[in-house]
Amino acid sequence: MTKKELGQLLDLRKEIEELDVKIERMQKQRVGKTIDKVHASMKEYPYVYTTKTIVGVDNKDKKKRRELTASEILLLKRRQQAVEAEFRISQYIKGIKDSRIRRIISLKYEEGLSWEKVADVLKCDRTYPRKLLDKYLQEHKK
Repeated sequence: MTKKELGQLLDLRKEIEELDVKIERMQKQRVGKTIDKVHASMKEYPYVYTTKTIVGVDNKDKKKRRELTASEILLLKRRQQAVEAEFRISQYIKGIKDSRIRRIISLKYEEGLSWEKVADVLKCDRTYPRKLLDKYLQEHKK
């Protein structure tokens, strides 16, 4: 694992959230909801006249629904790739036996703190966490 790969973690999580919103929006559009108003009255006396709003599914534009489905599939594939990358990085972090290194990576790459703030949390010199992580990554290079 490299710092560059670890640095992708927060962006991957944000991207997954953004893709979820886009996919949900596309699914709502794909349904093709239509809304209309109808006039009605009671069956029996007193005949109270009223207007009701009805919601239904519009089946007219099948081509548009297919296009949205193709776009949706592309988004779902991209989301799956992001989820797999995020899972791989998270598993790597969880698999680190050294507690200090795990904390450094968690603070820096999961919480997004600066190196200075990571050092403040660990109560050490500001360059120490970065050097320690560099050394660890170099020793555990595959």
